[in-house]
Amino acid sequence: MTQFESRKKVGQDRTRADVDAQIEAIEKEIRETPYHKGTEHHIGKLRARVARLKDRAFEQSSKKGGGGRRRLGHWPGGRASGSERGYAVKKQGDATIVLVGPPSVGKSTLLNKLTNAQSKVAPYAFTTVTVIPGMMVFKNAQIQILDVPGLIEGAEEGKGRGREVISVVRGADLLIIMTEVGKEDAIDRIKKALERNGIRLNTAPPDVQIDKKLSGGLIIHSNIKQDLDKVTIKEIASEFGVKNAEIYIKEKVTMDALVDSFSKNRVYVSVIQVINKADLKPPKPSDLSEEILFISAETGGGLPGLKDKIWEVLNFINVYLVNPGEEPNKDIPIIAKVGESLSDIALKIGSDFAEDKKEAKIWGPGAKFPGQEVSLTTKVQEGMQIRFI
Repeated sequence: MTQFESRKKVGQDRTRADVDAQIEAIEKEIRETPYHKGTEHHIGKLRARVARLKDRAFEQSSKKGGGGRRRLGHWPGGRASGSERGYAVKKQGDATIVLVGPPSVGKSTLLNKLTNAQSKVAPYAFTTVTVIPGMMVFKNAQIQILDVPGLIEGAEEGKGRGREVISVVRGADLLIIMTEVGKEDAIDRIKKALERNGIRLNTAPPDVQIDKKLSGGLIIHSNIKQDLDKVTIKEIASEFGVKNAEIYIKEKVTMDALVDSFSKNRVYVSVIQVINKADLKPPKPSDLSEEILFISAETGGGLPGLKDKIWEVLNFINVYLVNPGEEPNKDIPIIAKVGESLSDIALKIGSDFAEDKKEAKIWGPGAKFPGQEVSLTTKVQEGMQIRFI
């Protein structure tokens, strides 16, 4: 590292420390301010300011790698620095899952059982020092699974490669938050750490549309009675630098959800919660719930149910193309998602292919009769057979 680079790094670290200090001071003020109608405007402004500062901190971290194309799990940039090397992982397959959890709870063992990866397995922490990718093939879908270093206390502040791990998480289609029997509280700790870093779990983005204008001030539109008054909404918008805009709030939102709708760095990811090593201490009936899966990565117990849950949460379905005069090839499906239309399937084949397609014939699920002609707005269903015309 040159002297110039060393001075630049010190400056970046100091800037990040200054931002962190501001965030801590504002969060302390929020905690110490009683919440009621008289303080709602002020607290809304403070929460928006915290979110804006976190956006700035995230942008500063994202610039460390310089310019270039962004890839999953790597600060945007063409090269990785020493602490980031090994985190530039290209997304592949139909979806990407990231295994998140404390060190040595069996993530590497699970990866090896689910995929063809060979992640080092050992009974001590920090076995995984880079991202290890593997590919799981299930119901014809190619699902990439990434094993990342274990998250420890203070990970979001940079301990134990925490910031690099969180950057990988931000690019995932699905998270598996994994711990082991006896360490169940780790799940809530990790979820809170991810939430603090702008990663929203098992929730949809707020249905808020912000149309910025050159003039005219802030105009609020909502057909739903909101708990937040218009002054608070405008305070939050102004804190994000939005002075002129029409804001359409299409559902009832909390203050935090409204702040999220203005923030630049929010991501929304589905989560499956897993407790490993259930073979060592089988769960009691009172421990069982639909929200948590008990497995044994070592023995394979519970893995079929985990695979089914992955398929379900990813909303995957199989559809099949039918060529004239041929039977559908059930060995080569197209992986689609619940809610997608035939036009989405055409685009998966290729933009040139989709360009002149207006209708399709369908057989099986969704068809009123074999070979029904339908528009490309028709929603696909599991097992649907399609011929574009």
